[in-house]
Amino acid sequence: MNVTWDSTEKIWSGPPRTSMYNKDTSLGIIVFNTMRNYPKNVIQISDTDGIVVTNEMAITWAVRIAQQLKKRGLDHQSVVGIVAKNSTYVMPVGVACLLNTTPFHAVSPIFDEATLKYMFEITKPAMIFCDGEVYDTVREATKDWSPEIIIISHPIDGLPSIENMLAQTNDLPVMLYEPEPLKNGSDQTVAILCSSGTTGLPKAVCISNSVLIEDNLLVNGETIFFVNSGIDWISGLWAFMFCILFGSTRIISENPFSAEYFVQLVKKYKITYATLAPIQLAAICACKDATPFALSSMRNLNYGGGILSQAILLRIQELFKNITYTSGYGMTEAGMITMKIGVQNAATAGQPIPGVRLRIVDESGNSLGHNEVGEIYVHNGKAWNGYYGNPNATRQIRDSDGWIHTGDLGYIDNDNNLNIIDRKKETLKYQGIHYWPTEIENAILELPQVKAVCVVGVPDELIGDIAGALVLKHQDCEISAKEIIDHVAKRLSLFAKHLHAGVRFTDKLPFNSNGKYVRKTALEMFKALNCQE
Repeated sequence: MNVTWDSTEKIWSGPPRTSMYNKDTSLGIIVFNTMRNYPKNVIQISDTDGIVVTNEMAITWAVRIAQQLKKRGLDHQSVVGIVAKNSTYVMPVGVACLLNTTPFHAVSPIFDEATLKYMFEITKPAMIFCDGEVYDTVREATKDWSPEIIIISHPIDGLPSIENMLAQTNDLPVMLYEPEPLKNGSDQTVAILCSSGTTGLPKAVCISNSVLIEDNLLVNGETIFFVNSGIDWISGLWAFMFCILFGSTRIISENPFSAEYFVQLVKKYKITYATLAPIQLAAICACKDATPFALSSMRNLNYGGGILSQAILLRIQELFKNITYTSGYGMTEAGMITMKIGVQNAATAGQPIPGVRLRIVDESGNSLGHNEVGEIYVHNGKAWNGYYGNPNATRQIRDSDGWIHTGDLGYIDNDNNLNIIDRKKETLKYQGIHYWPTEIENAILELPQVKAVCVVGVPDELIGDIAGALVLKHQDCEISAKEIIDHVAKRLSLFAKHLHAGVRFTDKLPFNSNGKYVRKTALEMFKALNCQE
C-alpha cells in the first residue's frame, strides 16, 4: 500500500479512501436493493439445522420483522437486543434493524446474568431476541424494565418466538416496502457491540452506518465464508455484512469451534475464505484430518487477534496451498486499522489501510518517529459516537482532535509496518522496569515444541510483576521448563523479562470465543498449577 510519512507532524497515512456509495445512504436501503435484485443468491447455510437462505427468503423475513418493529414504535432512538449463537434467524433480525434504522445491541450468549444485566442496563433495549437456552438468564437480567423477549432459536412452549414475527401479514408486500432513511446522516449508530472486556467489564461500542459501508473488501458473490464469531463480535459483524452487502455465502453453526469440525465444514461446503484466531490455527495444524487435499477449496485465509509462532506459520503454508494470506490489526472502536498481505514479516501487523492515519505517542504526549515504542493512536477519518451512554469513558479513549488512544504499545518500522508489542494496560513492571508479556511470548513461540503460550505477571509486593509462562506443548513433543526459561534468558537480555516465576504446562489456555487470551484467568490457572521442571 502507498503509505506516506509526514516527518513534521510525525503521522503515517494510508492511501485515500474511496467509495461507490453516497455516505448518507442507509445501509438498510443498500441491502434491501441488493437482496431484492438478486433473489436466488444463497447468502447463508446453517450446518446446525440445514436451512439454506437465499436473498429472497432473507429479505422477506427481514421486512416482516421490520414491520413488526415499526408497529411497536421502535425507531432510530430505540435499541433491539440480540443474545444468540450463529443460528438461522439472527441474520434477518439484524437486517430488519437496518431496514428500520433501529440499532441492535448484540451481546454474547456466554455472558453470565450479572454481565448481561450490566450491558443491557446501558442501552435498555425495548425488545430482545435470544436463544431459548438463555431465556431465563435474559429475563432475570432485564426484569427491572421488562423488555419484550422473543426466542430466536430453540423455542419454548408458550413463549413468543421468531416464527410469530415471520408469519404473512396484511402489510405491504416486500417489493413495495420502503426502508427507513437515516435521520442523522451517515454517522448514525446502527449497531452496538461489546468491547473485548479482557481487562474488565466490557463497554457498549457504537458502530455507525458509515463504518459498515465498505466496497473494497476481499469478498464477492462467489465467496463461501466462515468465521466462528457471532454477530456480537466485530469479526462476526463483518461476516454478517459480507453476506447481506456483498452476497457472499456465509456458513454458520451453533457448534463450538474445533479443528476437526472446521476441516469437516471446509470439505462439506467448499469454503473459500475463513477468518481464524492464532489458537484456532494452532489446533488445525495439529489436527490429523487437516491435509492440503481436505483444505484445497480455500483461497483466502485471514488471521488476527494474536501472534502466530514461526512453526505454525510454516505449517499453515504446507496445509493451505495457493491462497492469499491476510492479517491485520483493528479494534471495535476504530474498525480495521492496518492490513498485511502474505506471511512475510510475521511479527508485523501491516500498514495503515485507506483513510487511516497513525501516530506513536510517548507518555508525555510527544509524537515519535520510526522504530520508537509508544502508544498507538489512530484516526480513521470517520465520526465515532463513542461508548453508548458513557461520555466519560469516551473522552478517555478519544481526544478532542478525534484521535483514538488504542491502549496498545507498538512502533512503526522503516518499511512503515506497524509492530504491536502489547496492551498498554497489560504492561508489567519488575523492580520499576516496564516489560510486556507479548515480547516474552514471541520468544517462547520460537521453540518448535511450543504450540501456544500465555505469559502472566505474578504480583509480588516487593518486586512487582514476576513473569511466568503458561505453556501448551505440541502433541508428542517434549520440552522442559528449564529449556524454556533458558531460551528466554538467552533471547531477552533484560533481566526483568526473564521467567522468574517459572513455567507451568497445561492442556488448555483460557481464551474467549474469538481467540483472545484472558490473562486474568490465565494468572489464576498459573497459580493453581504445580510448577513442572
